[in-house]
Amino acid sequence: MKFSWGAALRPKLGQRVSGDAYVILPYQTDQLLTAVIDGLGGGDAAAEAARRAVAVLESNPTLDLTELMRQADRALAGSRGAVMALLRLDAGERAAEFVGVGNVGAYVYSDLPIKPISKNGIVGYRLPQLLRFAYTYNSGDIFVLYSDGISSRFLTELPPAWHQSPQQIADEILARFGKDNDDATVVVVRSE
Repeated sequence: MKFSWGAALRPKLGQRVSGDAYVILPYQTDQLLTAVIDGLGGGDAAAEAARRAVAVLESNPTLDLTELMRQADRALAGSRGAVMALLRLDAGERAAEFVGVGNVGAYVYSDLPIKPISKNGIVGYRLPQLLRFAYTYNSGDIFVLYSDGISSRFLTELPPAWHQSPQQIADEILARFGKDNDDATVVVVRSE
C-alpha cells in the first residue's frame, strides 16, 4: 500500500460511547478512502448516526465523494444527523479529493497549496450544495482529518513532530489537543 495511517478516538469525559467514528478503507491497489464522522450531540444517538454513515462508506468506497455524501444523507434521515469529512487518495495519480459538511477539520502538511474546506450543514438533516475539492499531492504529504473535539490549536501551538509515524502523530494530537467536553477523533494519513 502506498499510504500509512493512524487514528485516535475517545469519548467525551464521563461517557463510555463516542458519537464520533472514522473510516480508513484501502481499496483497489493504490486508493484509500478515509473519513471522520461526528454524530451530533453525544452518546448512543450520536453513535447510531455515525454507524449509519460508516455503513454507507464501507459498502460503496469507489463512488464519487459527492454521491457518497448524498447516500449518507439519505441513510441518516430520521437520525440525530452528523457532520462528515471525506478524503480519497489515489497514489497512482497522486490525486486527492475532499468533500466536507459541517465543523469537521482537514489539514494537509505539504509544500503544495492544499486547503480543503467544509460547507456548513448537517448530513441527514440539511445537506448543503456540496463542493468537491481536487488536488495533486507529493510523496510524504500528511493529511489530517479531525472532529471538533480536537482543538485546531495543534496547527499553530507546537505542532506535532511530523516525522513520527501517523499513529504517533494521531495519538499526540489527541492527547495534547483533545477537548474533555466533547468526543474527539483524529485520523492521520501519510502518502509514501
